Parts: sequence; C-alpha cells; structure tokens
Amino acid sequence: MSQPESIAWISCVAEKGGAETLMMECLRELDRTRFRPLVIQLRPGPLTKMLEGVGVEVEVLETHRMREVHKVAGAIAAIAGIARRRGIRLLHSNGFRAHVYGGLAAALAGIAEVWTTHTVEQDHPSTDAILAIPTDHVLANCPRTQEYFERAGKQTSLVWPGVNGAVLDRHVASVPRAELATAYGLPMGKKWITVGARLQRFKGQDQFLRALAEVIRGGDKDVHGIVVGGSLFGQESDYQRELRELAVALGIAGQVTFTGFVPDAHVAALLAASVLVVHPALEEDFGLTVAEAQALGVPVVAYSAVGPAAIIEDGRTGWLVPLGDVVGLGAKLRSVLASVPSLVKAGEEGRKRSRGEFGADRHARLTEAIYERALSRV
Repeated sequence: MSQPESIAWISCVAEKGGAETLMMECLRELDRTRFRPLVIQLRPGPLTKMLEGVGVEVEVLETHRMREVHKVAGAIAAIAGIARRRGIRLLHSNGFRAHVYGGLAAALAGIAEVWTTHTVEQDHPSTDAILAIPTDHVLANCPRTQEYFERAGKQTSLVWPGVNGAVLDRHVASVPRAELATAYGLPMGKKWITVGARLQRFKGQDQFLRALAEVIRGGDKDVHGIVVGGSLFGQESDYQRELRELAVALGIAGQVTFTGFVPDAHVAALLAASVLVVHPALEEDFGLTVAEAQALGVPVVAYSAVGPAAIIEDGRTGWLVPLGDVVGLGAKLRSVLASVPSLVKAGEEGRKRSRGEFGADRHARLTEAIYERALSRV
C-alpha cells in the first residue's frame, strides 16, 4: 500500500459515550501509514474537539431526526459526496443507526462499508429494514452480538473494544489522589469504592447504593462510595435525583459522592485511587469501565451480564454476582473488602488480562485486517 487508504467513520451522535470512546481509541491506535481517517458526524457537538485532539479530521453534517426521511436521504447523499470528493474507499458505521447512513452511502458511492455493532436489537420492522442494508463485514463487541448478526446472515467477527493502558496511565499520573479529594469533597482517609457509567437505570447505580448500605450496616464504616457519571443524550435525566433521594433514604448520603460528568483524566484517576470498582449493570454487552479498572490494576465486582462475564475471570481477576442479586452484591463487597491480599492479587491479574486481551492496539490491528479484506473486494 504506497499511499494511506482514506477511510471514514460515521458517528450518529456528537457526545462521548462508550461507542464513541471505542471509536476514538481505535482511531488513536490506527496505523496512519496505512489508513488516513476522517469522522463524519451527523450532528455538531463536543465530540468534534475530542476527535481533533487525537489527530482526526471531522466533517459535521446538519442535525436532523431519523423520522425526517428527506433529511436522512440528504445526509446519505452528502456522505456519498464526501467519499467521492475525498477519495474515501471505505466507510465504517459506528452503531446500528449509523449503518443506515454508512451502508446506503457506501452503496451509492460504490465503496466498501464495515459496521461496528454494540448490542442486539429488538424485533421490529425497522430493525429488519436496517439489517437488510448490505455491508461487507460486521465487527461485533461480544459473543452475543456476534451470534445475533451471524443469524441475520452477516459476515461477522468478534472484535473486543479496546482500552488504552498508556493513556490511562498518563491520566492517573496527572491527577493525584489529594487533588481528587479536594475537587469532589472526598474523604482522604476512607476506602473509595467507585461505580462509573452514564446514569441510566439499567446501569444499576441504585443497586450499588443498596449494596453499599449493606456494607456500612455490616460494620465497615471506613468506606466511601463514588458515583461517576451523568445523564447522557438527555436520557432518564431524573435518575440522578432518584439516586440522591435513595442515598438519603438508606442513611448513607454522607458516605457517597455524586460527581456528575468529569474529565477523562479524573475518571481514570478516580478508578485508580479506588480499592474496588463496582459494575452493577443489569444488561451490558461489554463494560468499558470494567476493562479500564482492570487495566489500572483495580479489581472489579460486577453483575454477570454478557460483557463483564467475559472480561472478568471470576475469583481470579475480579468477582461476578448473579444479575440483580443486590443482597449477593452486598455480601460479595463485604467479603472481598475484608481481604486486602485478595484485592491486591485480583488487581494484578486483572491488569495483565485487560491489557493483553482488551488493549486498544489489539482492537486496531484486528480492525485494520477487516478493512483490508473489505477493500480487496471493492
């Protein structure tokens, strides 16, 4: 390959959630001698500056809703036009809705398309319609997603999302524990236990609060819970108020801190400064916080949803609890917090596994191989 191939990712959203973090880390690690990336955002927003910060050019289209069919058609035509104008030979659709744009624009421009998927979809005529749009290859983020798209007749590969250990390490080094304590009013002398995810009910922050209350009632007064995250994309914006009210009702309001959204460096530093990270999501196809915490050497207790159950080797790199078993979650927290050697050992083993199996460089190399196969068929 004498000149880098021009490729473009399609992003439906302009805020940074898990799917956008996956995209950013893949682009950060992409071999720029082989591929020259662009991101086409379907709406303006803060993601643009984040992408430019990792050296990726961005083109932003006008905001519209998918029910505005004529505007969707215009966006698809615009993407195809960008591809022709810039010599792009492959589009990479990031998410289920993104494939509507990327798949149809690729067909219109006569170029390749690959499609990263993040979850299985509910049965619906619109789901069937999107699945009918051709693609060259699907990149699935977990075995359940892989099986779903294979059943739909798509050529599919399992490509685990990647965490960038070097970036996490730089973040941690830049924010001392004392600075975090000052910034968020955290008690320096306590054991921090952190849950980090956007605030939506299926992420289970309420389960964490109930389990934390059990730990405290069980006699461990030396713990302090930290809930990192806020409402993303305007979804379930009242959930944070409900969580605060629950903390009061449980009698632990003084032993839990809600940080809201914080800078990436602070997220990594908060995870690294914790003795334990909890991931009580009731449904999760991957669980970026789980992989990031383990990459930082912090053990994790999680519900056994699909992703955490794949990332965590139960009893070795962390601990799994049956889905929704909040009593069992509290009991597991009490038992592991009582054994410092177990916490240290699980953190060490988790660090090795996460950086090896779920590294961003590994994700990028597998993605590049799929690009090459798709481009060879154009």
